[in-house]
Amino acid sequence: MKTFLNRKTFFTISTLIIAIIAMSFKSLNKADAIINADKEILTVINVITPKEGQQEKIVELLQKGMTETMRYQKGFISANIHKSLDSEHVIVYAQWKDAAALQEAVKLIEAGKAPNMLEVFSNSTPDYHPYDVISVNLASKKK
Repeated sequence: MKTFLNRKTFFTISTLIIAIIAMSFKSLNKADAIINADKEILTVINVITPKEGQQEKIVELLQKGMTETMRYQKGFISANIHKSLDSEHVIVYAQWKDAAALQEAVKLIEAGKAPNMLEVFSNSTPDYHPYDVISVNLASKKK
């Protein structure tokens, strides 16, 4: 019986298949931000006004705070950090399971157990409010 694949080709294809399977398993553990009017998720939009000239520092502190502390809190779903291009503002679009989970995170920050987040709020004026998603409008090619 004639072999269609030589040994090198077989190992190359096998390696690719294993890599694809591994990437599939990795993506299963990844959580994405969910913007869906049908989901019961607490959305918090925080408009942060840093002290003059502190926008970059606030962004860095927020990123550290999210990756080192907040993402591990019970009820945390996601946080997206936006930096204004025409002013010093920074916006955080965060999602929590519910108000109780958010309140626990606030207590954590107030207790000094999230030092990067505490520094953010000490060097800026935060203005945050909870929201419900009413609708999601996606692009469409048809009119």
